[in-house]
Amino acid sequence: MIPLPSYSQIAELIKKGATLEAQEQIMKLREAALELQEENLSLREEIKKLREERDLANNLEFAEEVYWLLKNGERTGPYCPSCYDQHHKLTRLHNGKTRMADTKWLCLICQNTFD
Repeated sequence: MIPLPSYSQIAELIKKGATLEAQEQIMKLREAALELQEENLSLREEIKKLREERDLANNLEFAEEVYWLLKNGERTGPYCPSCYDQHHKLTRLHNGKTRMADTKWLCLICQNTFD
């Protein structure tokens, strides 16, 4: 980042009658302020995402070889451990019990089965 002018530098330019140069310095400040606003927004979004991931991890229970989400003291799920461990995505498992298979749960995303 280039050094930014201070208020006193801009005021001095105006006193000298160098209004064009003062305007240029003000434009530098405006550009820097916009960059900082964009960076601030990006950092806020990243913090929000990290907090959501932390909260999710704190509310997951690994039992019966799958993940369960704890909400208000109740267990929901089950969720695929492969999808969560590899991609941090909660993928609900489906009933795998069919006439052809004797699998307890099936993930339709990664195709893994869990007994």
